[in-house]
Amino acid sequence: MSGGAELSTRPFSYDRSDFRALAVLARPRVYPWLYRIAWVLFALAFVLILICYRAGSYGNLIFVPFLVVLLVIYLLLHRFGSDITAKIFERVGRRDGILKEQVMTVADDCFRAESERGKTEVRWSAVPRIHRDDDRLFVYSTRRLAFIIPERAFSTRDEFQAFADAAWDRWRAHHRL
Repeated sequence: MSGGAELSTRPFSYDRSDFRALAVLARPRVYPWLYRIAWVLFALAFVLILICYRAGSYGNLIFVPFLVVLLVIYLLLHRFGSDITAKIFERVGRRDGILKEQVMTVADDCFRAESERGKTEVRWSAVPRIHRDDDRLFVYSTRRLAFIIPERAFSTRDEFQAFADAAWDRWRAHHRL
């Protein structure tokens, strides 16, 4: 797609759903396994307590409230962890002024983000990865920091598709194996 026209978004601002999508994407890949292991450990602890109780040992019942509290905290963090992270991202974004209206552009040599704060250009060779969800494109400027381009920043889904395809093509042109 070299030599093509630059594609840009309409001016848009981030919202919490964008930060939540980034938080979900930023979860470690081992996260589902940790979730399963935690459930097995909780089940094992409750089975051991039940066995001791059935054997007539009641001293271990003091651990039941502790395990229940840990289980509730764990389930709440599992369910609302991404929302908590998104709220933190949003607070940091508000403090640092990145929640202002901005325009993202796919150029031949770089990815560009512009707002009233200034302009940032990241050369395609410096972009470590690009990820696409159904309604968002993530262009990473570092391993953990990404520009989020939501579909709502375009008039139509086809415009979003063209923007995402252009970004992917230009990124791949600079990251050949």
